[in-house]
Amino acid sequence: MDRTMKMGTALCAVGMGLAIQAMAQTEPARAEPAAPAAAAAPADIERDLCAAVAEGAQLLRDNRLNPDGAAAKEALLEALIRVSEPTAAFLSEAELAARSERLSEREWDVGLTLTSVADGLPKVAAVRAESPAAAAGILPGEMIEKVADREILTGANLKMVRGLLAGGEAAALEIVVRGEDAQSRTVAVERVRRADASLTDVEELPAGMGYMRAAGIFVGAGGEIAATLEKWQAAGKLGAILDLRGADGTAEGEIPAVAARFAPFGETLYAMDDRQGREIAAVKAGPAPEASLPLMVLVDEETSGAAELLAAVLGGGVKGAMLIGRETAGDPMIREPKKLSTGRYALLATRQLKLPDGAVYAGAAGVQPDVVITDSALDETVYEPDAPVLRKGKTMTDEEKDDKALRDRTRNDTYLRRATDVLLGLKALGYGAQR
Repeated sequence: MDRTMKMGTALCAVGMGLAIQAMAQTEPARAEPAAPAAAAAPADIERDLCAAVAEGAQLLRDNRLNPDGAAAKEALLEALIRVSEPTAAFLSEAELAARSERLSEREWDVGLTLTSVADGLPKVAAVRAESPAAAAGILPGEMIEKVADREILTGANLKMVRGLLAGGEAAALEIVVRGEDAQSRTVAVERVRRADASLTDVEELPAGMGYMRAAGIFVGAGGEIAATLEKWQAAGKLGAILDLRGADGTAEGEIPAVAARFAPFGETLYAMDDRQGREIAAVKAGPAPEASLPLMVLVDEETSGAAELLAAVLGGGVKGAMLIGRETAGDPMIREPKKLSTGRYALLATRQLKLPDGAVYAGAAGVQPDVVITDSALDETVYEPDAPVLRKGKTMTDEEKDDKALRDRTRNDTYLRRATDVLLGLKALGYGAQR
């Protein structure tokens, strides 16, 4: 290492040391948790990082490589953060503003429930009755090929597709769909603004089940969901399904109104700590009517924010709720944007969520469902004749009609089909027979 590199490494180490010392002087003294035996000391990390920077700089000089300085600094800083937190996201000022707007404002509503297909286009799992999509003639089972002027690629991220359907300034939107006959057609959809309510769909399914879909957990969501559960329980429903796929929201205070129905009064629902292990909040169950009907909660990779927090709490120690779907986004209200010297923002997990069953979420992973929907399961489609073949003189019983109607409703939605299968299994085992 030449004299210049040695000087650069020394200055780098001194700068890091001074920065850490300044931070220590501005923060209150605290007892740090013991570091694992294999962990490197801070001074060692600083020295190794500075040596790596010096080595890289020398390599660039030796080979006459001249990267853009700003781009190199941005890449280096973000790579350093991502090593410590692989799920960290980085946003520009405009992207952060758009994210904040999406979480706080009403979006356009189309009335579609989408599900991903392994190595395929997004599939329409359901079309809400009397919605813009229903008026345009979009059918369950069709694939989304294009939204406005944006081509949708095979394996497209559902979050991106949902954003295209909900974004933009004009209500009118053209969507190209491909039917089960492989024929494509263009439909014109006149979107409407999503209502202030968090629940976008409330539906009574065949066989005595209730289904509700939440766009997000916004102010008032807890009361909406709890009231719907109470109504279904009073009506003697077999079970309820809460669809949180693609849902987000920021109303953390709405969580107890739902979760308290599945936990004894005074029991801890969850706790939030900072990254040093200091408790920020411990949320306990308040008085609430006990839920006697089981709740199936549908989640996917885009379940985030307050919706992901609700899913984590319902799957983390309460009784009577089950999560079905895919691992969630990994942001159950634990991240906040931190501005970097490059002008971009890092969405870092500055808090950690602790649940009664011992699970801790600190940004490394999302919530794992109890029943996982695999890639192969996403490709499943239930086919059956429009009318069952019956013996001469035989007619369908009411139960057979309900079974067929339920299969028709869930034919294109693997998540929902799994949830209804579980509820039907509970029914077969006699769950709720004494009510």
